Amino acid sequence: MIQQLLHTQTWLDVRSWRAEYGETLTPVQISVLSVVTPLTRLLEGKYGMKLDVHVHDQFVDTIDETEAKLLKVDAQERCLRRKVSLLSRGEVMFDAESVLPLAVLPIELMLELEEGKRPLANLLSDQGLSLSRFNLNIAKVQDQGLYEGYWVRRSILDASSGAKALVTEVFHDAIWRKLNYLIQR
Repeated sequence: MIQQLLHTQTWLDVRSWRAEYGETLTPVQISVLSVVTPLTRLLEGKYGMKLDVHVHDQFVDTIDETEAKLLKVDAQERCLRRKVSLLSRGEVMFDAESVLPLAVLPIELMLELEEGKRPLANLLSDQGLSLSRFNLNIAKVQDQGLYEGYWVRRSILDASSGAKALVTEVFHDAIWRKLNYLIQR
């Protein structure tokens, strides 16, 4: 489902998105949706929101043309596709799908991903890898379906080891309620 969003949304780069929606969003929403460091670290460190990873699926697949263009790899290259939800106290805050080209995926990272216990960005940065997030784009889901009206973002994670990933995240309304609650405590 998340991969369909990659192809069907009107994506705005973060600057254009802020110009278009900045007046209608809270500072918390802007901070969360535009963060370029590991999101889970921001949520834990700044807001005290502990997150658990629930892996729905993780499998070897091929990269489609849109993903290949964003990752700057060949279409049909083999990849690891990882679909997860991040939960706070059992409630889904956001869903994420990562596409990691296998040709540049370190074995140690593959083993940790198979364990399915930690978010991808945390795994990359905790291995001492320099991590950058670029090509950050944001959209509001417009089509009918499970995620209609939710904010979604996509970006490329790039580690100094050569590992990279296309990450698409869908933010449930629960995250904004939970963050407002944590701020007001």
